[in-house]
Amino acid sequence: MERSKKSLFLHTAGMMLAVLLLLLLCGTAAADGPHTVIVNCRGGGFVGISDQEDFRVTLTPDTRVQATDGSEWTLEALFHEPGFRLEGATLRFTVSEVQGANLLYSLFCGYYFSTPQRVLEGCNMWDISIPFSVWMESPQESLSLAPMHELNEFGFQVLEDSATLQLTFSVSSELPLFPLDRVQDRPFYEVALYMLEEENPFIEHYDDTADSLITASLPLGVPYYYAGRTEEKFLNRYYPQTITNYYRPDHMYFCGLDCVGMTRLVYEKSNMERHPSIIAMLARGIGSSALKSRDPAEWVSLFLPGELFCVHHGTYHVMMYLGTLRQFGWTEADAGEAASLLDEPLVIHCGGNPFYYDRYLAYIREKGYRNTYPPDGGVTVSVIRKTNKDAPHTMTTKWGKFFGWYMLGDYPLLVFPLDDCTEMAWFGVSQ
Repeated sequence: MERSKKSLFLHTAGMMLAVLLLLLLCGTAAADGPHTVIVNCRGGGFVGISDQEDFRVTLTPDTRVQATDGSEWTLEALFHEPGFRLEGATLRFTVSEVQGANLLYSLFCGYYFSTPQRVLEGCNMWDISIPFSVWMESPQESLSLAPMHELNEFGFQVLEDSATLQLTFSVSSELPLFPLDRVQDRPFYEVALYMLEEENPFIEHYDDTADSLITASLPLGVPYYYAGRTEEKFLNRYYPQTITNYYRPDHMYFCGLDCVGMTRLVYEKSNMERHPSIIAMLARGIGSSALKSRDPAEWVSLFLPGELFCVHHGTYHVMMYLGTLRQFGWTEADAGEAASLLDEPLVIHCGGNPFYYDRYLAYIREKGYRNTYPPDGGVTVSVIRKTNKDAPHTMTTKWGKFFGWYMLGDYPLLVFPLDDCTEMAWFGVSQ
């Protein structure tokens, strides 16, 4: 090996300083954006150590991307736009076989490398902002996946041409929109959003932005019900399958979905691969280091719409990433209190929502149902933030759950807080 692993680790301090300087050189103005583009990478094969030889895979990024107006841009042209600022660079690649457990690998550009990570079979996602920032300044250098360990006969197999780069950036000049800058007509959007209540603004904005037409499946939205899995039982009344501070054994509740029921139904109806259990996704831990080390406001450079975010916060929960308010067509002029959240991550999930209670309470009275309680939540769009305690509107429900929200026009945009999450992970599938 040309340089020992020890010497590479010694470059870490210099690497961080170099990246800070690069980001300063890229400029601080961000009048236009953020924009996100996907770049396919050629390359694949074995990464690891065999017979004392270091095997790595060189990834060759395509250098052209297309805007929605049909114009074609080179990466070099984008990098040289006035005020260019790289917000994040994310690498995704698919692994078919792994030999050895808990071994560390990284993406290198010259002597600079991303945070060492484990690799697992299936989809992998890495934050590679550091080596990609170096590559931006020195594109003659190669981007290569390489091992950080010195054990013999261990490694993994990267599927040929399965790697992609997700680049998120801002500029001070005006650029056309790129495909990921606005929500697109996609099956998982259609299936997930139709579970919201009638006249929900996310349905309306999606219809306008993606040129679609969604009709809500239930006028009041799909309610939360533990172990709810299928549409056929929606609004049937059952005694609860689990007892909590809210769900009492002597009352009936409307059947709907729980969090896993919702995401699996979305994936099934969108012809996407069935995702594992929440516990299994958290055990994989893919992306957890990048998520924990960055403010959630920066997560838009890590996620793609349709991917999952899992947490353990006393209970297990899974959510599907949707994008941002800006990608749904909101602007500073019409987002109201939520204007400061335009570029922060939105998720759709089936979970706690105090506004479902009042909607379904009126429905119960209208139907004359006896011995029936309304749900304490349902399918909801939330913004992910560090905490919900600093939201402009807060309440503690009579069943002891604290909520915070921003008003998005007349719609209460709930905050999903991370301050009580002890575990978190990303999960992606082929779409």
